[in-house]
Amino acid sequence: MRSRATAVLALFSTLVLAGCSPTTLPEFEAVQTDRDLLVGADSQDVDADSTRYVGEVEGADIYLARGTDDTLCLIHIRDGEWEHTGCGAGLGIGSTLETGTRIEAGTFTFPDDEVAGGKRTRLSDSVTVISYR
Repeated sequence: MRSRATAVLALFSTLVLAGCSPTTLPEFEAVQTDRDLLVGADSQDVDADSTRYVGEVEGADIYLARGTDDTLCLIHIRDGEWEHTGCGAGLGIGSTLETGTRIEAGTFTFPDDEVAGGKRTRLSDSVTVISYR
């Protein structure tokens, strides 16, 4: 048991030293632009320097961000207001809009039986929208 824990710690240390983090996605590799900035991000437990605009879904602007606790966050902004923020550990998070449209970010995917009949469309490198229209 001790050798397994040592191996896991060594792997984690290697990833940290290599500059990897649990929320490394292609969107975070791009330089943050004015379009990516969100007013009030720090008050939402989101790292304001990490917000990235990824597109629009049903009138809501969709952003990815790193949470202050190094989680991956998916943010919906509608009419300039924070409509929804969801954060999950690791490289994935999913969200469902009031209309039933689903959004998958990073490595998260909804189970097939939950999205039957939905059409998957790429919004960005790491974000997919599942719509039923």
